[in-house]
Amino acid sequence: MKISIHHTFRIALLAGMLLCAGYFRSAAQQYPVKVQVQLLQPVSPQLANLYSGTQARLIVTLLNTDLQKPSLSVRLRLTIKGGNALLRNKDYGYYPSLQLDAGIPLRLSMDDLAPYFQLNNLDASGISPSQLLQNSRLPDGYYTFCVEVIEMNSGQLVSNSNLGCSPPAWISTSQPPLLNLPLKGGGVAFREPLNITFNWTPRHMSSANAAFQTEYEFTLSELWDTTIAPEAAFLNTPPLYQTTTAATTLLYGPAQPPLIPGKRYAWRVKAKAKVGIDEYDVFLNNGYSEIYWFVLQENCQPPQQVLATIEKNIVTVSWLPQPKMSEYIVEYREANKDDAAWFNVKTTDDHVAIYDAVPGRSYEYRVGGYCVAETKTMGDLHGFKMPAKDTALNKNCGLLPDIKLANQEPIKELKNGDQIMAGDFPVRLMTVSGAGTFQGTGYVMIPFLSDAKVKVKFNNITVNTSRQLLSGVIQTTFDSLETQVAKVDDVVQAVKDLGSVVIDLAHLTIDSDYLLVKELADEIRKLAEDELPQELKDRIVKAADNLEKAKKDYDEAKAAYDNAKTPEEKAAAKEKKDKAAQAFEDAKKEVDAVNKEKDAFVKSVTDLLVKAVKKLKADYNDSRRNKINEDYNASQKALNDLISETKSALLNGRPMPVDENKGKYSIVIAVDSVVVSKPGNDDFTKLSIAFKNAELQKNKVVVIDMFDQHITSKEYYAMVTQILRINGKNLVDYIIAERKDDVDDDEIVSNLKVQLEELITDLLNK
Repeated sequence: MKISIHHTFRIALLAGMLLCAGYFRSAAQQYPVKVQVQLLQPVSPQLANLYSGTQARLIVTLLNTDLQKPSLSVRLRLTIKGGNALLRNKDYGYYPSLQLDAGIPLRLSMDDLAPYFQLNNLDASGISPSQLLQNSRLPDGYYTFCVEVIEMNSGQLVSNSNLGCSPPAWISTSQPPLLNLPLKGGGVAFREPLNITFNWTPRHMSSANAAFQTEYEFTLSELWDTTIAPEAAFLNTPPLYQTTTAATTLLYGPAQPPLIPGKRYAWRVKAKAKVGIDEYDVFLNNGYSEIYWFVLQENCQPPQQVLATIEKNIVTVSWLPQPKMSEYIVEYREANKDDAAWFNVKTTDDHVAIYDAVPGRSYEYRVGGYCVAETKTMGDLHGFKMPAKDTALNKNCGLLPDIKLANQEPIKELKNGDQIMAGDFPVRLMTVSGAGTFQGTGYVMIPFLSDAKVKVKFNNITVNTSRQLLSGVIQTTFDSLETQVAKVDDVVQAVKDLGSVVIDLAHLTIDSDYLLVKELADEIRKLAEDELPQELKDRIVKAADNLEKAKKDYDEAKAAYDNAKTPEEKAAAKEKKDKAAQAFEDAKKEVDAVNKEKDAFVKSVTDLLVKAVKKLKADYNDSRRNKINEDYNASQKALNDLISETKSALLNGRPMPVDENKGKYSIVIAVDSVVVSKPGNDDFTKLSIAFKNAELQKNKVVVIDMFDQHITSKEYYAMVTQILRINGKNLVDYIIAERKDDVDDDEIVSNLKVQLEELITDLLNK
């Protein structure tokens, strides 16, 4: 028995030594083939572009370092990894052998690499086979290309798989160009000589594809058949003119084929990414833009001698009348901003006023009109720059002015997109109906809220022919479910949407369609907004994940139950089904619980904000308000008296010159000599500063009263939260941080009151 145990021990010891020797030999294994993979940027998402053309984009170099094997017959295994997508060569595909001579590097040609990119030689995961078969294009993302070397005879890996990869490269597909001019469906005035400007905006300049040399193929066709859609007519009509350019503007002039007035023409642009003579597929829709069309109008010239003048932050655009035009239109937008929206004002006069241009910003505009109904002819682009806002002598923002309108003639018709003036505020009408009296919706720009666009509604208002409000009320709405106008704060959106999701979940069962469950889970994830505490955000996302996972588990268990062949298999599948159904119900309860906690949190934040506003208003009691009004009236009178004395002195007692073209606030003076006092010490500067400070205090009272009146509503709370965030402060984050530091609510309210007053001062100063 002792001999047997001893013998067994020797065998075990010997086996252990052999295993250790095998381990160390494996750890020290040297691969005979070295691989170098180089990927030249930029990289096309089209797989075929990596092994075709005149210039290789993927460079693979192999080196046999085993001198004991002077020649190796090998093949490759290509792996493309990126995000959720993985493509890998099949082991049983057909691959020509490659001969590696010892010590001699071999750079593979594009023909050598081509078989490894064939779709029938690739296994794909994370990307649908149908997508690969359709266009052989990789989804957007970072990708690494790895190459392994396999010996043909033995099937053994002879290269280090960790050292045969390229650096990560960003691969993406870009949008085709966006057409600008001429406008889609518009009219172009015929001129002698012909001179039409075509312009488009590239949409790939912010991606890696900008490194390609981009050319644009411009195509223009005359549409003979006007009874079908212009896009269809264009695709079935031979090109009238086609050329290639590297610019984003093309001037069509006398050197190009002549165009006939009264005819309809369509055009489009194709973007081509090139390196040398090779063209790469990096654009959607093969690089083709949308199709635009226009009518070359006969003898319909746009208005001439266009001029923009600015007075008191109102832009007046004027032009010479065009007898053939029945109506004029002025289009304007912010300059140097590709995605800026165009706004327009229509009129039958030879001038319009623009009220909602933001001080300190530059704008571009053009003037056109209609010689034929529904077909407009636009002129060239012009520009103007708004002066910075003068806070010392500007109007009383937020105060109701004493307005006396001389024009009492009511306008008969208003259209969507028109602009009217309600006191000092421009109102853009988004939806309007009625004749003589009007109702609808729109937005108003409020200067003392950083020119925020606030939604309004109106009913039974009248407007004069100068587009000024004569009678009726325009009131704010702050309806977060409306989408025509400006962004409403995401807190309220999250508050209301999460509540509706809870209602939808109540009617959802585990047997509902998976796509419906996934769609609702995605909606829940979107509600994890920054304005909610991180803990709630994490719980919302986790509940959505659990909801979707439970549905997947249930469907798998149900399929297993239906296909079970034995009672044991059915029992196991039923247990999994019941477990998944319970997890599904638990996830629904968690969403409901998070919604209730969120409601409680928002209520607590709102209560603190209400207390801060009330406390701030209490600081401005009646005696302080009376003092503010007295200071304001006194400083205004002192400044006006000084201005009057200065005018009188400059004119030597003569009356002011009369000029009908000047507004009542324009000043014309004649000066023989001027003595300039040191800046900052003269009476005018002192009085201007005093007036500015008094006006600031008066406006602060107005804003504080406005907050106090509306702050109890969640909608108005949302707007205030947005403004706080604009100024670099986040109400929710601030309160969470204070409560984590065990700061009591009274101190939070006091600090919040100070921050709120600073915010109001900041806004008014801007």
